[in-house]
Amino acid sequence: MRALARLGAMRARGDSLMTLTLKAYAPNGTTTVNDQETFAFTAKGTTKGELRGGSATTRDTVTRTVTIGSVEVPVVEGGLRVPISATIPKGGERGTGWEYVVTAVGGTDDRGLVGRRYLVVNSPAESRATRRRLDVAEVPQ
Repeated sequence: MRALARLGAMRARGDSLMTLTLKAYAPNGTTTVNDQETFAFTAKGTTKGELRGGSATTRDTVTRTVTIGSVEVPVVEGGLRVPISATIPKGGERGTGWEYVVTAVGGTDDRGLVGRRYLVVNSPAESRATRRRLDVAEVPQ
């Protein structure tokens, strides 16, 4: 019981450090816009979040990439973090995975993050997790 109380406290502390506001979108087939077929998404609400880049020791050793459109982009393992209470997003190739869009930042965050989109490639499971660490790739603008 004591371990569960500690885990709850750690989760609360982790949540308090998440200063980004993210809007989640789930894929929902395709739609036609200006005579072009494109992916359709359904809004799944907002959540707090935190963005982490690769560490300095792993920056040059990208082991996984994903193709978005015709652009190959690196996957950042655990790059996007959301509360453990957030809905579990599905990962996948472009058009099959959830996307998160940064809609607001906290006072000390980089304002240049607003509007950036991230494709969830994988949502690894973890026991006694304090947050969901999502493997993501930034969607090219």
